[in-house]
Amino acid sequence: MKIAITGGGSAGHVVPALSVATQLAQSGNALVFFGRDGSIEEEYAEKADIRFRSVPSAGLKRYGSWSNLWMPFTVLRGIGAAWKAMRRERPDVVFSKGGYVTVPVGIAAWLCRIPVVIHESDHSLGLANRILARTAARVCLSEPARSQTPRWLARKTVVTGLPLRGDLAQGNPDRLRRQLGIKPGAEVLLIFCGSSGSARVNDAVRSQLDQLRSRFAVIHVCGKGNLDPSLGGTAGYWQFEYLHADMTDALWLADLVIGRAGATTLAELEALGKRAVLVPLPASVSRGDQLVNAEAYARRHQGRCQVIQDDDTLAGGATLVAACLRLAGAHAGFSRPDPEVIHQAASRIAGETVSAARPRRRRTR
Repeated sequence: MKIAITGGGSAGHVVPALSVATQLAQSGNALVFFGRDGSIEEEYAEKADIRFRSVPSAGLKRYGSWSNLWMPFTVLRGIGAAWKAMRRERPDVVFSKGGYVTVPVGIAAWLCRIPVVIHESDHSLGLANRILARTAARVCLSEPARSQTPRWLARKTVVTGLPLRGDLAQGNPDRLRRQLGIKPGAEVLLIFCGSSGSARVNDAVRSQLDQLRSRFAVIHVCGKGNLDPSLGGTAGYWQFEYLHADMTDALWLADLVIGRAGATTLAELEALGKRAVLVPLPASVSRGDQLVNAEAYARRHQGRCQVIQDDDTLAGGATLVAACLRLAGAHAGFSRPDPEVIHQAASRIAGETVSAARPRRRRTR
């Protein structure tokens, strides 16, 4: 069976998509990944040795932008490119993990009568998934819907959980500690705000770097193009644009994490029992899902989580440092994740994807 995978725009979409892809590949299925040229999904698909097909796409900016005027034309061009690729690849089913690139791919699959299975990480469907849900064969959810679900949607909905990175149960913190030269016993602070990073969080951290270094060994994953050359070689501070193979080791090594409140990030922190300072994306640049996620996570982990708003109070970094110091030295409570639990959601989604595939006649010549 050939299965198309799509999802992109951020690691929060791509990492879970590849976790499902791994499960599908282990069952002997052929895979092809649809995404944007030069994107994070192309980079990750290449590292996973999955063939990649490029599809033009554009997302709706949630702030005033002239690019929104051109967005419908880019999407139409993407639908055409995806339709041609679908006709050439002839997948039996498409698994879609969210992100605006999935819209032209999902619509093209519908035009080609190829079943689509979508997955939503958050408590409510994102814009791309809302568009595709009507024609999707299955709608997989990380958790039960919190509001009344229309009958047409409830009939095709299944709660599968959220797929986590496949190697999350195989971290080796001592390996990264030795690699970076972090002293045994030093408390480690990991800053990670998504694949593109956060300029405001980066500035806040660097403004208070001396105070943070006096308490922590600081591993700063700052996003592509966000390295500060002037801080290279600073004792007790290691900056990276992004971590690939080492990310799981960094999560295991960290005693405290500063991060966004995307569903995937929170699921990984929860699986490892990490203390966290959360800086959710504000509603001005998102649909507000991270604000809801952060509030719910903080309620579940009182005394082990602080929430800082991404607004003008973050400037200078004083509130960020105060939150870190309140959580510093608390009992880590590290939990070693069960590999079966880690792979459970991805395995369930892979099963739903395979079962949704529609047998199609082979083309006669």
